[in-house]
Amino acid sequence: MIRAVRAAGALCALFLSTVTAFSHAALTGSDPAEGMVLEAAPPSVTLRFSEPVRPLVARLTASDGETRLLSAADAAGGAVTYGIPSGLRRGSHLLSWRVTSSDGHPVAGALLFSVGAPSGEMTEVAGPAPATRAGLWISRAMLLAALLFAVGGGILAGGIYRFPRLAAASGLLILPAYAGFRGLDLLALSPGALLTVAPWREAVAGVPGLALTATAAALGVALWPGRLAAILSLGLAGFAAATSGHAATAPPQWLMRPAVAAHVISAALWIGALVPLLVDLARGGQGALSRFSRRVPWVLALLLGSGVAIALVQVRDIAALWNTDYGRILMVKLVLVALLLALAGVNRLWLTPRAERGEARPLRRAVRVEILMVLPILGAVALWQFTPPPRSLPPGPQVAVLQVHEGALAARIEVSPPRAGMVALRLTYLSVDGAPVDARPVEVELSKPAYGLGPFRHQATAKDGIVDAGRFLLPLDGFWVLRLKVLVSDFRAEELIDLIEIAPAR
Repeated sequence: MIRAVRAAGALCALFLSTVTAFSHAALTGSDPAEGMVLEAAPPSVTLRFSEPVRPLVARLTASDGETRLLSAADAAGGAVTYGIPSGLRRGSHLLSWRVTSSDGHPVAGALLFSVGAPSGEMTEVAGPAPATRAGLWISRAMLLAALLFAVGGGILAGGIYRFPRLAAASGLLILPAYAGFRGLDLLALSPGALLTVAPWREAVAGVPGLALTATAAALGVALWPGRLAAILSLGLAGFAAATSGHAATAPPQWLMRPAVAAHVISAALWIGALVPLLVDLARGGQGALSRFSRRVPWVLALLLGSGVAIALVQVRDIAALWNTDYGRILMVKLVLVALLLALAGVNRLWLTPRAERGEARPLRRAVRVEILMVLPILGAVALWQFTPPPRSLPPGPQVAVLQVHEGALAARIEVSPPRAGMVALRLTYLSVDGAPVDARPVEVELSKPAYGLGPFRHQATAKDGIVDAGRFLLPLDGFWVLRLKVLVSDFRAEELIDLIEIAPAR
């Protein structure tokens, strides 16, 4: 184990000496600014980010729905410039863009500007297809499982058992699927585009492509028997994890890259050892159990210490554990890991002594349960592919809350974010005559009559006084007229009209 840690440490030290520190990219400004009304069509649009990015794809959509794919952008530092086609018509235009930040994850957004005057309702351009996201999540979870069982199992088995090599071979078969779906996600394409070159080219580009190569190398080396190959594959797995991703690229680099590498290595040493341990117990041997029992306290100490360091940097504010998707996934993972650790404690304190006396069946059953419990943990980890950490979210209030009441109708309205651009509306505590509205149609309308904008309407159904009113594209700041209409019965409808204030886009 000491040689394994030294090998991984050497790889991480080499990487830290050659790679610049980056974090998750964020849009800091644009020219023209969000929501601006221009006298003439601009020759280009420039987006400014908090760090260097690589452009992926950009589309320009007019208010009548006509969409044009923009040509390759010019990227210099944190600025990306797109040329705008000539002959742009009057009215509103939406530039939807996707770039990849230096942590390897796609960043998407939309910029609204108008020529002459704003016009018509516009909808946000859709992101990756659900099938793309599902394929990426499943392939990533399967690849993680194969990698941990292959490189960690090889350390304990020492090349004796076939399962680590079978896991490595499975990982090499899964790797192309993961690469393809990752490319689709970067470009917001459907699975049918796997037959084209673009997603494969994007999947292997940049530093994330290096991580993919290192992962393939770790799995390839794990196919070879022997302790030296096992140690090398374990080090390559740690190196792959430390090259890209939300956690590995977070500052401070001197802490985060080694912490991520240590977390993956220790997880592999624990999780990957379970199958060889089970095989050895089934054969009546105790050599693997003895080695595992000596090492596991140190492995768990490394796993928990590195995990705490990563969580502190990524989450920062304890409230983010329950009010962000990243935090909620982390809490699910922590609960599952706590249950796994509790079972591991039972195994060590009670079942291991029985196995050493020749009663191995209870321990074998417990180890099988541990292996099954690992799978949902890896599924939760794979979900982080789609959730930026709280440290990278834009500062400032993201939700404005209004209490409105008129006649028999009352509601609490959440506006997120309360500034020009794409705005989500959610109604809570929607009530008529003091009773929550349930299973009744609700119409939500926003308009800005002085500028001829709207009305923009969305219809939804109330459930226990809660309505997800959807997303509206509000191109201008200032006051917007909000109109709620609730169909209480076939013979009664209640209506409420109020104002909501939208701040300028940042």
